[in-house]
Amino acid sequence: MWVPHDTRDQIVDFVRRWSEKTEIGAGRFIGWLAVRASKFYDWRERYGKVNEHNGWVPRDFWLEDWEKQAIINFHLKNPLRYCLPYRTQDEAQPADRYGSCARESAP
Repeated sequence: MWVPHDTRDQIVDFVRRWSEKTEIGAGRFIGWLAVRASKFYDWRERYGKVNEHNGWVPRDFWLEDWEKQAIINFHLKNPLRYCLPYRTQDEAQPADRYGSCARESAP
């Protein structure tokens, strides 16, 4: 159950206040309010904090737009070349298996 942080804190305050005044355990109030105990204790841990979203938060190590564009421009000027000289392992010659691929793909 999601509730705004102000409502959440009011529920925690209500349970604390009336539990102290009446000497009725907090667990009984939680049941009467139809709130699961684990949810209430999570709310109590987060008391006074705003609800935070689960979305991506930009980090300082992420690439900036100009850096992404520089990478794209480099790729356009220097495209990757893939070389698959042999179809199966059996066709490969041990001595030139990688060397021929490098020589064939060189500009």
